[in-house]
Amino acid sequence: MATIEIISVGVGLSIQDRGRSGWRQFGVPSGGAMDRYSAGAANRLLGNRADAPVLEVLMQGAKLRVLEDTWIALSGADLGCELAPWTACEVRAGTVLHFPVNHSGLWAYIAVPGGFEVDRWFGSASVDARNGLGAPLKKGSQLSAVLREPNASVERVGRRVLVPERQREFSASAEFELLPGPQFDLFEAEARAQLVAAEWTVSARSDRTGYRLEGPQLEVPDSIRSEAVLPGSFQIPGNGQPIITMADGPTVGGYAKPAVLREADLDRLAQCRPRTRVTFKWR
Repeated sequence: MATIEIISVGVGLSIQDRGRSGWRQFGVPSGGAMDRYSAGAANRLLGNRADAPVLEVLMQGAKLRVLEDTWIALSGADLGCELAPWTACEVRAGTVLHFPVNHSGLWAYIAVPGGFEVDRWFGSASVDARNGLGAPLKKGSQLSAVLREPNASVERVGRRVLVPERQREFSASAEFELLPGPQFDLFEAEARAQLVAAEWTVSARSDRTGYRLEGPQLEVPDSIRSEAVLPGSFQIPGNGQPIITMADGPTVGGYAKPAVLREADLDRLAQCRPRTRVTFKWR
């Protein structure tokens, strides 16, 4: 029996897990949850495996109808749902979960017992619409949980809550550490200094492929041959405005890369909404 029915996908709603590894050499992006930490936290609340498929909710507007009594966990961005982020509880059949307003962060994650029972492509359930992997969710889509009960003790438990020190808050500004990129030495010292001295703004044109930054124009070196690109890479196109490669981003590129964001910081960057102010420092 289906567990959840999609009433509205809102701004964005998709199935994600930890992504597909080992396929980048064939041009297949890793994909997966934009904020893997938050997706893993939702699974942890229900005793799921860290890579169990979850629902990824972008910003606001999504509506889900619960079709049978089940436990549901929510983590990540605060999108105004009556179920508070970083908690899990039993939800009765007929309940409608609504995500009406984006209070903080961008991406929220919904987990059910055992994860969602869905198809996989190249070893992952993550939907990558840009590259044609997986079917997008739509109004009327129904999803089933793998298990009927959480793989965790819930007897006489009204609610499970992630310990406060593991919960994350998403503010209007953030600072990140940078590692030197493959073309660090091709950039003039002035451009490298400007990258960390300036305050940048996350562009509204950012998406799952890349986060664009708006700020001073960096001086760009001569073009390079196309080469492998990893998530977190700072690519600098001709306009001098950095593009940070994200989960569904290209696996190769011809823009010079002066810096790479630490992998541990990709989750935090993903939760920076458009117009968020970000700064950097060299590690």
